[in-house]
Amino acid sequence: MNNYNELKEQWGRRSQSILPANGATEIIKKGKSIRRKQLIGQVVLGATCILLIGFFFYISAYTNKTVSIGLILMIGSLTLRMLVESFFTFSIKNFRPDETLHTYIEKLKRYYKSRLVINYLVTPILFISYIVGFIMLLPAFKQNLSAGFYQYVFYSSWVIFFFLAVLIAVQIRKELSLLRELKKDIE
Repeated sequence: MNNYNELKEQWGRRSQSILPANGATEIIKKGKSIRRKQLIGQVVLGATCILLIGFFFYISAYTNKTVSIGLILMIGSLTLRMLVESFFTFSIKNFRPDETLHTYIEKLKRYYKSRLVINYLVTPILFISYIVGFIMLLPAFKQNLSAGFYQYVFYSSWVIFFFLAVLIAVQIRKELSLLRELKKDIE
């Protein structure tokens, strides 16, 4: 995403009387903050996906249809989320500093609207599919784990899912707040 930051810096250095003196700096700072958070999210999703793939082969999940489907749902939702984020990273590279201010603003508005769709539609669907995949694993856990450990996995997973949902909601709010500020700064 260095291209995005470079793009923001180049665009900010353009001589435009519309921007306040510190406007370009603020835009660059907000853009870097959004990208850094997205990158951290990508790393966490990728690590989780790798762990689930390893777990899939470690337990020979392909021998049990329900476990296979559950793990594939979990891995698929994480992979799809990473692909969506990668697409947006690629789309931001199309922001060129030599464009007119109007074109640049329109692209930024489209980006903002698409992030709304991702954050309010795609993310909840993928999160729910991840949970459904986990629920599909519960019968296998119950069958193969001791009663106490199964209870621990069962209850702790719901606590983790709750806190994860809260964390996702907070991060979405922060990102949308930054995007709104960025949008406001350029208008």
